[in-house]
Order: sequence, then C-alpha cells, then structure tokens
Amino acid sequence: MSLRYALLGLLMKHDATGYELMQEFKEKIIYFWHAHHTQIYRELSKMENEGLVKSRVVHQADHPDKKIYHIQQAGKDVVYDWLNEQAAEPAKLKDFRLLKVALFDFIETERAIDFLKSCQERHKNALDIMQNIQKEKIGEITNEKENLGEYLTSEFGIRYMKLWIDWCNWAIDTLKRRGMGHEH
Repeated sequence: MSLRYALLGLLMKHDATGYELMQEFKEKIIYFWHAHHTQIYRELSKMENEGLVKSRVVHQADHPDKKIYHIQQAGKDVVYDWLNEQAAEPAKLKDFRLLKVALFDFIETERAIDFLKSCQERHKNALDIMQNIQKEKIGEITNEKENLGEYLTSEFGIRYMKLWIDWCNWAIDTLKRRGMGHEH
C-alpha cells in the first residue's frame, strides 16, 4: 500500500509516464523503499481504475505510444489523509543480511568476515551513488519547501549507508577479536 503513496506523491509534483516515475523512484525514494517496474505499472493501473489518477495516451511516430499519468483530486485527498495519520508503531526492520549474521555461529569466521566485507563494499558503492544524487539532483536544503522531503530522505539514506559501513567495521573487528566458536 505504501507504493501507492509514493507514486501519488511523485505525481503531485508533476505529471509523468510510468517509466519517468520508475526513474524518479530510483533517484528519490530508493533510500527507503524499493519497487520493481512491474509493481509500479500494476499500481498505476489500479489507481486509475479507482479514479485516483488519470492517464492520457501520447502518440509518437518513432517510438511506442506512452501514457502520461495525472493525479486527480481523489488521489491528492488520499495522500493528505495518509500524511495526517499519526505513526502508530516504530519502523520494522526486515533485512536478509542481518538474518545471515544471526546465523554466523554455523559458519567459519573467515567466511563470516568475507560476507561482512562484501556487505560493506556494497554499502560503500550505494553511499557514493546516493551522495552523487543528492549533490547533483537534490542539492542543499534551502528556504524553498519544494525539495525538503527529498533532501531529508536522501540524507537518511546517506546516514543509513554510513551506519552499515561503520557497523561492518565493528562486526569484523569483533569477530577477529573473539573468534566464532563453531569452525567447520
């Protein structure tokens, strides 16, 4: 259901095709939410059937026709209602990497360390991408409200990647100091 709010929020800023929404999703929402293109197109279709968005087909001579989506007032109302709800519970963490870490007792220390180094490298790469997106596409926070949410969430993504990198360093050091016990 949250995908719906993300897409409606993007459409509140401007009309867009499904492809453009997918690209914006990758740049502005990836810090805290992931969706496949099939999910995005499926949700756009549902929202159109429910009267939350409307599309118009643009015919193109050299390319396939494209659908441009526009948010309807009912879609805006859904977003405003959702934004005004109070957060009921803390965020839930669901991360397969941490599940693997929880089972480190059953693998060799070196394999556990290799896994953590791999996680760390992936998070460093993601950090570089996020910092570039923030610098090039979002910029610094200004008095304009326009990019406030994008700036705040991009900063969260950057800090989250840094947390993972630091935590991996700590976990690797801990494993090296203490050993794992169940060596295979």
